[in-house]
Amino acid sequence: MPVRQIGRSPDGRTRGPSYSGERVQQVRFVRFVPLILAAAAVILLAGGPAGAQNSDNEACLVCHTAPGMNLTLPSTEVVSVTIDPKRFAASPHGKALTCATCHPANVEIPHPALTVNTLREFQKQATAVCQTCHADRAEQFSQSVHGRAVRMGFDDVPLCTSCHNPHDAARVTSGAYRNNIPQMCGTCHAAARIIEKYGLRPVYESYSQEFHGVTTTLYKLTTPAGPAPAAVCTDCHGEHDIRAASDPASRVNQANLLTTCRQCHPTAGQHFAAAWTEHKTPGPGAAPLVWYVQIFYSVLIPSVVGFLIVLTVLDLSRWATDRLRGTRP
Repeated sequence: MPVRQIGRSPDGRTRGPSYSGERVQQVRFVRFVPLILAAAAVILLAGGPAGAQNSDNEACLVCHTAPGMNLTLPSTEVVSVTIDPKRFAASPHGKALTCATCHPANVEIPHPALTVNTLREFQKQATAVCQTCHADRAEQFSQSVHGRAVRMGFDDVPLCTSCHNPHDAARVTSGAYRNNIPQMCGTCHAAARIIEKYGLRPVYESYSQEFHGVTTTLYKLTTPAGPAPAAVCTDCHGEHDIRAASDPASRVNQANLLTTCRQCHPTAGQHFAAAWTEHKTPGPGAAPLVWYVQIFYSVLIPSVVGFLIVLTVLDLSRWATDRLRGTRP
């Protein structure tokens, strides 16, 4: 409502009401002062940068929490871009970074056109982003058997996102993630195409039949959220620094094997590591003693069980016959 001013003219007579634009603007400003102060308080209470971070992420998650949201690449390969907001918020990336930290180009809406054509190019682009923070891990990976294969141009060796979900990074410390490591490695090491292409041994198959593999599988089935106490792939071979067994720096090189075993078996003797079959399938030419024992038990156990079944059937038959004849009470 306009503010009226009533005063006297220079000749002493009463002056009628008039409107002052300056006074109106002052009153309007005063009215908005409480709102301005309240907004400032909200910004301060929101935690400054942390509040801005949450706001930035929430803007992205408005769309990217939709179930079944996929990105189709020019190669027709599909990448899921649906994010679990709770898992992301609980992950180290969700706590420390904003979406724009790793996806700076996507702050524009609609997002700019893709610069990659295939899933492999997409993974390589993601790996370059990972290296900006994880330079130490990237260096370890570059010296590994996988990293050397990448440099040689092989397009079916793992990169960062092959094993890690950047939007759920907290999972790597969970028991469920640990129990699933053999299956994750088996994605390549159990694939017939990969085994044939690179001349690999079927190490996943042999591991799954060994004590460590059987124990891990049992824990995965019975207590999927609890970490298995048996060794998984990364306990012996490393994580980002996996090397060929023939490499002197490898943890499973014969010179280093006992030290690796003693991580879990601190009292292991000098000949403890000799019991390891090196993931070779037992046979006449590899771990023959294990092979002979397997054959012995593959005959013994069915024979004993079969004998007990026959004995039980004969005993029940005699009991039933005697009952029918009335010769047994």
